[in-house]
Amino acid sequence: MFTDPKLQREFDSVVVRKSLPAGTELMRAGDTITHIPIVEKGSLRILAQDGEGHERFLYHIMPGESCAMSLTCSGSKRTSSVMAVVEEDADLLMVPARCMEEWMVYPEWRRFVNDTQAQRFTELLETIEVIAFSKLDEQLWNYLVKRVQATGTHVLKVTHQDIADELSSPREVITRLLSQLQRQGRVTVSRGALEVHMSSEWRSALQERSQSGA
Repeated sequence: MFTDPKLQREFDSVVVRKSLPAGTELMRAGDTITHIPIVEKGSLRILAQDGEGHERFLYHIMPGESCAMSLTCSGSKRTSSVMAVVEEDADLLMVPARCMEEWMVYPEWRRFVNDTQAQRFTELLETIEVIAFSKLDEQLWNYLVKRVQATGTHVLKVTHQDIADELSSPREVITRLLSQLQRQGRVTVSRGALEVHMSSEWRSALQERSQSGA
């Protein structure tokens, strides 16, 4: 994980390894953050969550990455402001929250934290841009593409209601837009699943990712 041997020794001495199946809720808004997750394999889906439980998809955390919100909240002793769900079966490295500040003496850890926060900030800006300036059909397609990229498969086991919840839209609207995408040949809708039809280049990339076990 790290090239600094002293930091790596400290990391190995405290890290907790977890293997979680797809669909597991790792964290909800308001939870006390006891550990910071670093994805070793699989991916996490991060959603904003308001006081009434409404959700909005934000971004994914991929292998080698961590949750900027967890890093920020643990550093400022605040509770979680987001919901984290396992997108595909994941192996996680759970770092005790206290280490966030203790390890700031190591330049490599500071770079990891800063790079994580910078990357997530960029992704949040992209999400805000999509929400603010894109029509809902474009938001839906962007959402489907990102989930395909995160899972490495073009078949998503997801219901219309699941999508509606994460895009803060009525289910009837999502059903209508999916029917529109199906007429365009971009998706195939079946009960409890969607097949997303992407370019041949995307299919090749996804197949390589699956074969490499990424």
